[in-house]
Amino acid sequence: MRRTQLVLVAVAAGLALADSSIVALALPPLLDELDTTVTGVAAVIGVYTLVLAAGISPAAALARRLGPGHVGAAGMLVFAAASVGCAVAGDLATLLVLRGVQAAGGAAALIAAFDLMDAGGSDASLGRRLWIGAAVFGTAAGPAIGGALTDLLDWRAIFVAQAPVAAAAAAACWGLRIPPPGAPASAPLRWRAAIALGAISAALTAVLFLLVLELVAGWSVDPLEAALAVSVLPLAALGASRIPGDPHVRAACGCLLVAAGAAALAHLPDARLAWTVGPQVLAGIGMGLAYPALAGGMLPERTSADAERVLVARHVGIVVALAILAPVVSSQLDEVTASARYQGVAVVLDAKMDPIAKIELAPALLDGVDTQDPRGGLEAAVEAQRPRFEGDERAAFERIAERVDDVIVAAVAEAFRPAYLITGGLALLAALVLVLGARVRLAAIGATAAVAAAAVAGAVALDRERRPEPVVIADPCHDRETPGSGGVLGFLQDRALELLDRAACEYGSTREELVLALADDAEHERFKRVYGVDPRSARGILDGLFG
Repeated sequence: MRRTQLVLVAVAAGLALADSSIVALALPPLLDELDTTVTGVAAVIGVYTLVLAAGISPAAALARRLGPGHVGAAGMLVFAAASVGCAVAGDLATLLVLRGVQAAGGAAALIAAFDLMDAGGSDASLGRRLWIGAAVFGTAAGPAIGGALTDLLDWRAIFVAQAPVAAAAAAACWGLRIPPPGAPASAPLRWRAAIALGAISAALTAVLFLLVLELVAGWSVDPLEAALAVSVLPLAALGASRIPGDPHVRAACGCLLVAAGAAALAHLPDARLAWTVGPQVLAGIGMGLAYPALAGGMLPERTSADAERVLVARHVGIVVALAILAPVVSSQLDEVTASARYQGVAVVLDAKMDPIAKIELAPALLDGVDTQDPRGGLEAAVEAQRPRFEGDERAAFERIAERVDDVIVAAVAEAFRPAYLITGGLALLAALVLVLGARVRLAAIGATAAVAAAAVAGAVALDRERRPEPVVIADPCHDRETPGSGGVLGFLQDRALELLDRAACEYGSTREELVLALADDAEHERFKRVYGVDPRSARGILDGLFG
């Protein structure tokens, strides 16, 4: 009976820890359904993490006063009720409030679970092993679990599924309400290890957040496929967590591997999921080495006060990372998506196709490409336009669609690259904090650094070799080579493109901006605002053609 209760409490504790990442694969549907931004959906993770970090110390004080059984049961029930509320939330503001309530319950549940499971016991004890398992596997496996539920049912199913688990754990907490006696005194806080734990926790959460967002929202990968793909990381973490050795060395090596994994993800050559496996293995092994070595090794977890410090350090780091990275990704996506639309128009205009058809096709293909789902918008547009073409023109259309898809994939990768590199920098910072000024064996750390550097160099080289040639937006005021498809239509096509160039040159814009402005209302308003002329008006047309 007691063993079952311990397992239930551990599973619920794992959920409370995983909740900062379990919604990661639900973020793209949330982005669409709640009509928000990347920063808005990042807040779904950030609010939970912030309230959890802030709630740990008050929850610990309550547990010391009222007993961990009562506080744990109450926390689990609050977590369960708030989970149901999140599942029925109709707007982002309501969801964020309920996520905060859920986190408050999770804080109480976590701090009570530590004492109830006697997680501060020996490393061989059941409670200690369950606590480490919840911390390592629960966190890393969160996105995979959430992605499977989102794909099979709906994003709301993630929250629905948590409620009965938390409710059952509440009953288990009540049954385990008498804490084990004889807990040792708290160890002094080691600031170096605490900073490293915060930085590496931030890096790991960021890797999962960015990878999921890139795959599902950027590259329109099916959520279940993405869930299977990101399961590589928790499996690697679970295996590596069993590797023995000096905690300082394991922690430093693990941080270096996480840094390498993040840097390698910054250089994915295309949207195939296979390219994510190697970087995830690196980051997963790094997590499995670093987290147990820091939390429980360099930062002892023998009392609830110890656990309190570890949990706060970990979640403060995550909050800081999300606050930095969400605006970076959002800004980059806006910028490169706009650039990709113009590059896509350039691909269409330079294709050997009927001039009227392709001038109509360019805005039709690129109009649906937006920051929320750029590749998905392109795929929908391609499906809508495909029936218009037959024979040779169908073949030309398919080549255009494939090339524009390459442009979008490369643009998404470019948008996420700065955030991945910042993430790698956080993990590298953690490694440097651990190594500088500390007496550790440098041979293993040096060898790991060499492996990490080689992995990153390999990823960069592969990216350069396989990434398609970028599409250059040419200056319309300079002569350029026309498609030259021959015949009367080819002649007309070349003259039409020359007229577009002449008008764009007069306006001071690019040819691609002009084409979109003629067909898309939002681009039309932007064109008037930026260049001070209406290309759809008679006067604007005359000014463009004759100066």
